[in-house]
Amino acid sequence: MIGEHNRLIAIWKPTGAVNEANEPTGEMVLHKNKWARIRGETGMGTIRAAAQAGGVHTPLDRYSFRVNYDKSITVKMQIRERDGTRYNILSVRHDLANRDWTDIVAETGGSNG
Repeated sequence: MIGEHNRLIAIWKPTGAVNEANEPTGEMVLHKNKWARIRGETGMGTIRAAAQAGGVHTPLDRYSFRVNYDKSITVKMQIRERDGTRYNILSVRHDLANRDWTDIVAETGGSNG
């Protein structure tokens, strides 16, 4: 554990494998483990997301994961916790000025997450 980074998460990436039709198989392999600080979406954030979706509420939960600066993390990856919870990565933002942190916004509750 490093300061506020109190949760060990696993970041998985696509293997790049394709089927006979040359379509991605969806298989994932462990990319790396990282210590993260996790924050849940606020009440206002949930309301705004529902408004953008036309007032339709979805069972998806969004979280922000802050890890030490890491440019290898992309939106094609997935976060997994030890309890089996999976999060699909929606966006990744890097601290390009100081190279201190990488923020990952991900959601759980969808088909893979």
